[in-house]
Amino acid sequence: MKYPSVNYKTPLLSLLTVSLISACGGGGGGSTDPVTPPVQVTPPVSLADYAGEASGISLSSVDSLLQLSFLAHNTLFTTAHINANRKGSCINGGIYEQTLTDNDDNSVISAGDQVTVTYRECYLDSLNGSTDGSVRYSVTAFNEQSDYDITIDASSLTVDDNVNLVGSLHVDYQREETQSVMTLSTPTGIDVDINGETIISLSNLQIVKREEFSEAQYSVSVDGDIRDEALNGTYSLSQVTPFSGYFDEFPNEGELTISTGGTESVTIEANFVENSPLFDVKYKDDFFSMYWNDAIEGAITGINGQITQYIAEFRSDNFTSVSVLNQNTLSNFGLKDSYQLVFSRPVESIVADYGEMSFQSESWPYDEVTASVEINGALVTITPEESLMADSFYGLSSFLVTSTNQQSFNMYVPSVQTRDDIIPVVTSQTHLYRFNDTPRLSAEDTGNNTNGELTYQWQELSDSGVVFETPNAASTTFTVPETADSELTIEVVITSEYGYSVNEKMVLEYVDPFGTILSFDSPEGDFVGGGEQRLFTENEGVFTFISHEDAPHYLSVDYQTDDWWTLDLAAPTDEVLGVGVYEGATRWPFQSPTGPGLDFSGASRGCNRLSGRFEILELSYDESGNVESLAVDFEQNCEETMPTLKGLVRHNSSVPLNQ
Repeated sequence: MKYPSVNYKTPLLSLLTVSLISACGGGGGGSTDPVTPPVQVTPPVSLADYAGEASGISLSSVDSLLQLSFLAHNTLFTTAHINANRKGSCINGGIYEQTLTDNDDNSVISAGDQVTVTYRECYLDSLNGSTDGSVRYSVTAFNEQSDYDITIDASSLTVDDNVNLVGSLHVDYQREETQSVMTLSTPTGIDVDINGETIISLSNLQIVKREEFSEAQYSVSVDGDIRDEALNGTYSLSQVTPFSGYFDEFPNEGELTISTGGTESVTIEANFVENSPLFDVKYKDDFFSMYWNDAIEGAITGINGQITQYIAEFRSDNFTSVSVLNQNTLSNFGLKDSYQLVFSRPVESIVADYGEMSFQSESWPYDEVTASVEINGALVTITPEESLMADSFYGLSSFLVTSTNQQSFNMYVPSVQTRDDIIPVVTSQTHLYRFNDTPRLSAEDTGNNTNGELTYQWQELSDSGVVFETPNAASTTFTVPETADSELTIEVVITSEYGYSVNEKMVLEYVDPFGTILSFDSPEGDFVGGGEQRLFTENEGVFTFISHEDAPHYLSVDYQTDDWWTLDLAAPTDEVLGVGVYEGATRWPFQSPTGPGLDFSGASRGCNRLSGRFEILELSYDESGNVESLAVDFEQNCEETMPTLKGLVRHNSSVPLNQ
């Protein structure tokens, strides 16, 4: 926080004023130098000799209260969905401890709760200073990443060893798609104390900050009163026109009036291009300029709880990246959340440096998810087209961004870590279906790291008229509609008690009745299937069924296309292979004579050892001993420890694919 050492209009100031204001100035790390008590002298009583000080203190007060609201914004939005009782380290090595008074026992921040954060020599970016003590947030309303209504009490917090804001600050934040409004008020007043002595008191203040993300612009208005002990009086702030500008640039428009109960008034005006790092101070016929940097640290000009390290001069052709709008969520990124970027001017185009824009997993299995890009003026939204994996790190493609005034630069954005509240695991019996099947779908193995029950909603995204037997259960089934003859896209929405939800899709592929097919589902980590889902039909290759009259315990299915795939099945040597379940199968042809044999291989990949099972649901031969019909489901664990590959064969069979 900065109550600045300002560029004074005149050196004829009392030593008391200089000491009190400069004791708080700078806003960086706290000084260890001893503070000499100020000499008690008579303060000025007129704005005529105090216009610069009143201007600096007024703007600094607005900026400092916005900083405090930024601290609340970052605290609440970073921890809203997780257990708020936690400890951590600050960026300078200090520590903090956060506790939640959970009045509704839902273990997350919500209306009626209180959050208390205690700091010990903790540097906070939001306040640009080192802090000790605690801040208490009383929550009246809260919707994650959308809006909140809170009261902040920072009376017990000390910034840079000597600054305290004693009293409460009310903050109402409303966020829509392309804009936000933050309204601050002082219902009980706030005293600004330095070294235990009140230097100013803020009362009846209302600060309104508007952010237009698509326009890359902010505006700030303030009205209220400041009791200034150095002036030995009170002056009122009245916004004539809002201070406005582009994010992270000094205001280029705006006018504020500072007046006493008498006829005295001071006007603060922003400059457009010339002298834009300065604001003008006018008192009657007197006129001088002051640096914005001497009065504010960046909360007025910053975006969405973020304070930049550098505030630029206003130029109409400025173009740079301003902010990741949802920066607080990057370490807890929803599985279909969007990366939202704000630039300093409207954007014309974005082109990925390599291939398509995509989210790329930074660890095995190196998942890559194509992303869509939406440009809305200066706001760019990048969204994964499919759900990301939970509890994973993803990087986003680097890209070239070009503004409407044809300025360009290469953009690199931070990685995201997806949330682990809900880790969806959604399975189907197979990834296939045909007429009159009854596919079984399950989300029962979904990981739940919330402190409550999950709810489920199954729905069809395609348009075949699927009706689920239990649409709100963790597992469900349905009968395939008679008219279905193309892909079925099914989605389940899994939702926590506090409203966070994930969407997981699956696609069931249609196959013709009585056709000949070989199919498998291979999970990640399976060597033979390579983590793929495959379907082989007569349209792309040739099936061969091999059986031997002198070996009735054995049957082989070969499929030749660009690759060669083979399924070998064997009953114990002294049995005839037929309809039934064969448990405890090992690799054919090395199985025990008393046990079943199984081997599924292809694309030059096979197992050295395996364990598995298979079930023959239908098997018949013609008069020549050729396989006339076959239905078999099989499971195989390569090397006995790899994930389970599941497959099936259907040949001239009416046996369902899902049963």
